[in-house]
Amino acid sequence: MSIHLTSASAARLPVCPRFVLVNDRFPGADAYCTLCCEKIQQGYVREPQTRLLYCDTQCFAGHEKMAMLTAKRRARQVS
Repeated sequence: MSIHLTSASAARLPVCPRFVLVNDRFPGADAYCTLCCEKIQQGYVREPQTRLLYCDTQCFAGHEKMAMLTAKRRARQVS
């Protein structure tokens, strides 16, 4: 009797979205993009884990790229 636990357990893992794209809505009070510091006018990207706001997908992608470079730089400093 063989049971594939990997396929059964993989189906139950919760999937957290990397970002939420919000169209035609305004974020509460005066909100500014985390990366470029521009005021968010209409529509934005929100990162669910940190709840940071970005004015568009390019700023969100730029933030991720900067985070990866910072992590690599810190890893080099430790080693």
